[in-house]
Amino acid sequence: MPLVTVSQPGNFVLTALMTGTFAFSTRTYGFFTSLPFWFNFLQVLLTPLLAQRLHSRSMTILSGWLHAVAWFALLVAMPFLPRSESPLTLIVFGVTFSLVALSSAINGVAWNAWMQECIPVRLRGKYFGFRNRLLYLSLVVFMLAVSGLLAWLDGALLAFQILFGGALVMRIVSVFAQQRMQTSVAGHPPTPEPPWQQQLRLVRSDVMFMRYILFAAVIGFASTLFGPFYAVFMLEELHLSAARINMLLLLGVLGAAISFPAWGRLLDRFGNVPVMIVSLVSWQLFNSLFVLVHPGNTWLLYVIHSAGGIFSAGYGIGLFGLLLKLSPGGARTMGMALFVSLSSLTAALGPITGGYLLTAAQANGFTALEAYHAAFVITPILFFLCCLLLRRVREQNSARVTAVVDAMRNVRTMASLFGLSFLVNQVFYRPGSRNDPPPAPNP
Repeated sequence: MPLVTVSQPGNFVLTALMTGTFAFSTRTYGFFTSLPFWFNFLQVLLTPLLAQRLHSRSMTILSGWLHAVAWFALLVAMPFLPRSESPLTLIVFGVTFSLVALSSAINGVAWNAWMQECIPVRLRGKYFGFRNRLLYLSLVVFMLAVSGLLAWLDGALLAFQILFGGALVMRIVSVFAQQRMQTSVAGHPPTPEPPWQQQLRLVRSDVMFMRYILFAAVIGFASTLFGPFYAVFMLEELHLSAARINMLLLLGVLGAAISFPAWGRLLDRFGNVPVMIVSLVSWQLFNSLFVLVHPGNTWLLYVIHSAGGIFSAGYGIGLFGLLLKLSPGGARTMGMALFVSLSSLTAALGPITGGYLLTAAQANGFTALEAYHAAFVITPILFFLCCLLLRRVREQNSARVTAVVDAMRNVRTMASLFGLSFLVNQVFYRPGSRNDPPPAPNP
């Protein structure tokens, strides 16, 4: 989980490494941030062909090893690179990040296809809620190590080497664990997938799945337009230390870890689409508070990240669950490959466009703080518009959005999202109170 998180575009650790240690410009940072999305787009040319020769389990494991090898190469090369945008530095980062992005793109599609075989539909929300809680708790430990090392070594290159080295070891252990997993719950080998031309026809004929791809493409651009620059804003405009930013992000991870099981139960009960809409709107309402943040009131960041972690967890687990549910039968790999490819194409354009807009705004007289605040107004509005597209996706056996809202008015449901079920149970229920005999009357 730690190395996969570090490989994601716009994450805080890589932001601090590239903009701080190696002094990459905003445009260069935006380009490297977009690489994973470009390779997610291009993998559609490769993944369906590999799926005709390799099972999704084999593709997952092989791409996991490639991912580890690429990070090992960067780890070895970093001490010898100039601390600037020199040609050598750009080439090494470009090659290694490209390999990381390619392996991650193939791994994402293959792993999703593998999990569709392993996890029954009726248990997916509950299972992935519990699973994601464990993953995020491990990520909490990693992020605490990030804060400690960056503070102790004052953001030196050695801190990043230790962090990447530890994450790499855990990644290797995880690949070995995947090799011990069974192929499917059925216990028999899966049938080979049909030719990609036939799969493509099946995907194109599935109206709801194509609507879902359209939604993913639009929200992919909305999420990456200015999303990778939130960390840059906190570093450069709020003048927060790398360790403090990591602690803020840790609040979001903790919020997600606490709330994942509750979201999983809501997903199993009401369906993915209504839960995604409610959680997405709630998430962006809190995220819009970034417009008010300036160096004098950075305490607001604690509220934003805590609530953002809780509500974004519902959207994230629903996005994955709906993808598994809507993927057309007989074209599973092609459907997921197209979903990832087209949504990543628009997402790849996001940070490049966002970097250009922020640079252009400052060139035309806006201060950096004003430019970022304008960007933080645009992002929630785009997300709210995306919810209109998501409402057009019809999910079988799903409830109305109002049903989810009504459920969240319940004290126990909201308490479970915030990890306070124990408190509610203590207040509203006293063990043994029903069985206690009534007091004897006074003589």
